[in-house]
Amino acid sequence: MLHDRFYSAWIQPTTTVASGTKISTLVKVRIEKGGHVSKFEIIKPSENVVVNESVAAIAKRVTEVDAPPTGLVKGDHYDVKINFELNTNQETAK
Repeated sequence: MLHDRFYSAWIQPTTTVASGTKISTLVKVRIEKGGHVSKFEIIKPSENVVVNESVAAIAKRVTEVDAPPTGLVKGDHYDVKINFELNTNQETAK
């Protein structure tokens, strides 16, 4: 699944935020019909610059994915939006 491919490459920052706080960054990803990621753009940044930078770094780690199904491709590419939400409910390891 596309969402999981990008999410697994996300190194979530261990930024200090209140537990239960919702911090999310929305990106638009363009995938060419062969599976090359040609665009990774933050379209709705969070208010936390560290989180935004961690999401932007995913573009360097994920440059190829499985080719999208033919039915999803409009022309020569497929655009998808992915919301990266920081998990602030985890307790720190002791």
